[in-house]
Amino acid sequence: MARVRDIPSRAEQLAVEPTISAEARAELARGAAEWDARQFFDAHETWEEIWQVERRSIRSFYQGLILLAAGLHHWTGTNRPRGVRIKLASGIERLSAYAPSYLGVDVTRMIAEAAALLQQAPEDPAALADTPPDRFPPFRWAVTNGGEPPLQHGALRVRRLRAAAQLPTRGSEMASGLDLYAELSELGGQITLGQMPQAVPTGIACAPPPGCEIQIRPRSGLTRRGVEIGWGTVDADYRGELLVSMFLRGPAGRGFRIAQGDRIAQLVVAPVVLAEVEEVEELDETERGGGGFGSTGR
Repeated sequence: MARVRDIPSRAEQLAVEPTISAEARAELARGAAEWDARQFFDAHETWEEIWQVERRSIRSFYQGLILLAAGLHHWTGTNRPRGVRIKLASGIERLSAYAPSYLGVDVTRMIAEAAALLQQAPEDPAALADTPPDRFPPFRWAVTNGGEPPLQHGALRVRRLRAAAQLPTRGSEMASGLDLYAELSELGGQITLGQMPQAVPTGIACAPPPGCEIQIRPRSGLTRRGVEIGWGTVDADYRGELLVSMFLRGPAGRGFRIAQGDRIAQLVVAPVVLAEVEEVEELDETERGGGGFGSTGR
């Protein structure tokens, strides 16, 4: 772990910030989601992976988050009052140099809420175990001028390739998928699907937020009618037109037509980890081992 005197100055922090990889930013967001799910040990493990790879002095930023997560794990998982106090106090100490914010994290608020928890932490392990889940604050992102957390809700940049193309839309406020629309102006305005896959154009190209990929998924309304799509992953560096592979499942949907502007699929933006391939002689052992299909029971 980094020593306090190794923590970089604010100028050094800001100089390094633009060089943080998309993969590290995605892992930071993943740990934040685990924190919000009260999976503090998992958040600790996720951030420790970034800390182990980052060799520059800003690794102490991740260390501060790791210590806070470890403190809350002692609170909720092991019920160890001493561990709570030591880890939360150490995390506050490490993060204080990164206030008011760093890498999109509202450091000032994270510190303040951790300090409040530290003051209120019970001495009795049983009291720790009885703490209601809503007592623990969510992970705090710094808010941009648009009012959105920069890492959790990055912008999906979309370019129309033809004038008639429609931008993706969200069907409800909390929907994770965005509706994709057929753009058939160069194909006579409609196409008839068959049992062989057919690439249906959308007329748009996209660029996802840093550390994310685009996933193409089916719409339940079409699936019920026997219309299938080829589930797909669109890599973050692809800038061509989004095409949706569509086909009919069996003869029931024979003759099904897709018209200009029809909703044909869902677009989901998801974080991704670009893991390196490392050849090893052995893998760690697990209870399941080499058990394949059906090995975990019904």
